[in-house]
Amino acid sequence: MKDVDCAGGPRADGPRVRLPVVTGKPLPVDVEGASAGPLTDGLRRRISYLRISLTDRCNYRCTYCMPEAGIELAARADVLSFEEIEATVAALKLVGVARVRLTGGEPTVRKDLVELTERLARLGLEDLALSTNGERLLELAAPLKAAGLTRLNVSVDTLVPERFRQVTRRGDLDKVLAGLSAARAVGFAHTKVNCVAMRGFNDDEIGALCRYCWDRDFIPRFIELMPMSDGELFYPGKFLPVAELRATLTRELGPLLDVESGEPLPGVGPARYAAVMYQGKLRQVGMISAVSEPFCDTCNRVRLSSTGQLHACLAYDDAIDLRSVLRSGLTGDDLTDRLVQVTRSGLSDKRASHVFSQAGCGGPRKHMVSIGG
Repeated sequence: MKDVDCAGGPRADGPRVRLPVVTGKPLPVDVEGASAGPLTDGLRRRISYLRISLTDRCNYRCTYCMPEAGIELAARADVLSFEEIEATVAALKLVGVARVRLTGGEPTVRKDLVELTERLARLGLEDLALSTNGERLLELAAPLKAAGLTRLNVSVDTLVPERFRQVTRRGDLDKVLAGLSAARAVGFAHTKVNCVAMRGFNDDEIGALCRYCWDRDFIPRFIELMPMSDGELFYPGKFLPVAELRATLTRELGPLLDVESGEPLPGVGPARYAAVMYQGKLRQVGMISAVSEPFCDTCNRVRLSSTGQLHACLAYDDAIDLRSVLRSGLTGDDLTDRLVQVTRSGLSDKRASHVFSQAGCGGPRKHMVSIGG
């Protein structure tokens, strides 16, 4: 087990952070009737939101998400099939997981994504969303909408083509913006545009990004840089805390009003919203402050990797091995019950909080591209 270091400098004072990794067989179940009742963790936080990474492959190489050389990709035989993903969602839906988000890597590079969307939509979820870099959205927006996809999150870190190419290492901003327009044209509403805010890179575009989104009925959201990949992709000096972001928004766009002043937004993600008066109408802007203002006490989500490892927290490497259950030979109700039992047992140890720091310490070894944020 490797100690977590601070990127670009000496270790922080005090004890080193150690991140356990759980591998092998699923955690044992010793709770009678574990399949009954809503899914909660050991702190009684209700789990209603599942994020599913469909692949660890991506057509971009975003600087904060993946090393430039890429990562060691999962063997294709280890990646969950559509049938296994559907079985997992169906089982967890029985205990209160009503909202699902498809992520990656980049989920649109997974073959037959539309087919999987149709399968999951038939389960009757309250919300079925997709996070994407938008590179293939122009061609996929219409078929995904027809398949039953509810909502979209699209990553746009900058509106400057040169900067976009720099942060994605290979992306085409015009293609992404065209994809956003196509999504709006086919009826996607409340599309969220995600931006990782970084000092000295895109902090001078905060107002421009908001105006771009509001002019098109998108919802801008700004995300703090997180120390994933053992802190190796964390840029010292570029971290922009949400307190500074709020100050910038106020200076450029006017007073931030209570979110209750605006229209309620769908979704159950971690963003905290503020309302801004823009061109005579209240518009909303979201902020995700995992590092400087954590929201762990209200966490309602778990993450399933493409290889079937269920992560209770983005900030740790330990996981619950659901793939072993899915490939154990169980079928029907027996498989459903076991998936729920193993999930419930594993979540009993979900931590109260993470240990992210603004110095770049306290993150997991896993790459953001492998778990989908």
